[in-house]
Amino acid sequence: MTENEQKIFLEWEFFLRNLTDFVQIAKINGIKFEVRTNEQSGHHRPHLHVSTSSASMSVAIDDGEILACTGKISPAQKKMAKEWMEKNRGLVESKWNEFSNGVKISVA
Repeated sequence: MTENEQKIFLEWEFFLRNLTDFVQIAKINGIKFEVRTNEQSGHHRPHLHVSTSSASMSVAIDDGEILACTGKISPAQKKMAKEWMEKNRGLVESKWNEFSNGVKISVA
């Protein structure tokens, strides 16, 4: 990425961050991984939202525990999501700390 492209990307990221209440970290095989920035929910542990076209779940960042789940998500998709979380925990922690309105975390 050129310096100019990087600058444009950062400007758009700033714009979008203030436009939406979530930040998509990744999308793999139809599974989206998001941090919600303005959330008042019953589970206050730092978590990532994982969603498909027919389901969504909240997954704890520290240990991968499924905190909430709605809809039907296949065992294979759950496994893929947990494996992705394990491999990318540092990225998820970084994005949580950057975008959430809550407690800063360190799960390394």
